[in-house]
Amino acid sequence: MALEVDLGEVVFIPPFGLVVLCLMGRYARTLCPQVQYRLPRSPHLRRYLARMRFDEAVAGFAQLIGPPLTTDQDRAMPDSEALLELTRIEERVDVERVLGRIADRVEVILAAELQYTPVEINRFKNVVAELCHNILDHSTTWGYVAVQRYQDPRTRTKYAVIGVGDLGIGIKKSLAHRYEVEEWTHAQAILNALKKNCSRDPTRGLGLYIVEQICRRYGGNLQIKSGDTRVYIRGRRHFEHRSAFFPGTLLSISLCQRLP
Repeated sequence: MALEVDLGEVVFIPPFGLVVLCLMGRYARTLCPQVQYRLPRSPHLRRYLARMRFDEAVAGFAQLIGPPLTTDQDRAMPDSEALLELTRIEERVDVERVLGRIADRVEVILAAELQYTPVEINRFKNVVAELCHNILDHSTTWGYVAVQRYQDPRTRTKYAVIGVGDLGIGIKKSLAHRYEVEEWTHAQAILNALKKNCSRDPTRGLGLYIVEQICRRYGGNLQIKSGDTRVYIRGRRHFEHRSAFFPGTLLSISLCQRLP
């Protein structure tokens, strides 16, 4: 029996949502013989999915049904400055090549769209690199990264949104390699992972800490889902939401334009 994910009435999917859809399909494929995505009726969203290469991201474990994806000129631009399409982070031997492509595209977005300085861009690229390496550390197969930039229609402020996710062991189990986490909730594990030098590896552990610091500095926000909890962080405030259990880790990072 096939599982159908019906996107027919959907009109907007951010990078985080795209990553979730891909991981959901991969996980569902381990439980049922066939997974199908019914594509949106919205031509605008089908063009967006084509630019984000959604069809390639789900190839091998899911089928697309319904109105076909609509290609446009942006799809033919391998070095599009506007976005980073859904990118699989698969094997460690390939990660530096993949990260090089990600770094170049993210640099364009941060410099041209958000007016970040070279130092700020380099700091962010290091964070992206660490998050991608985390996918390989915590996943037995692969994960995804996607980036898109938007403009607030009211304030005209530009911002970038990055989605990252994997089907690995999750934050709590990862920290269990170094800490006694039996009494921790998943929310506590997520918040502890944001602390400086709190990691399964004592030589690392600055990734999520730096991400949170960058989001705070530039008026952005951070969402992390792992286990049965989603934590939303903006500035010095955080909000915890219980949700269905998720075995891996999902992150949504929003960075606002640097104002003069």
